[in-house]
Amino acid sequence: AKGKLSSEDVQDMLKEAAGVKKLIDTSSFVAVNLYAKSIFGEDALANISIEKLPDGKLTGSVRVRSRTQGIALSLGDRITIVQRGVQGAKR
Repeated sequence: AKGKLSSEDVQDMLKEAAGVKKLIDTSSFVAVNLYAKSIFGEDALANISIEKLPDGKLTGSVRVRSRTQGIALSLGDRITIVQRGVQGAKR
């Protein structure tokens, strides 16, 4: 059975990913693919690409794919809320 990750598990994963963090810190572009499965067994894939512009601002795109429209729309709504929150904080 799959369980939830504890905060200690996440900290251990981040320590192991130190090389990835260094790569991200020294690059102006990063692209990642994220996979998730909902509690209902629906699969979702997010393709994320982010570029750091010379003025320090971030730009990029997020593409969510899923076999069902519901989970893709739900994830898209959540991403939009986070983006608006981040943009509002910088004003």
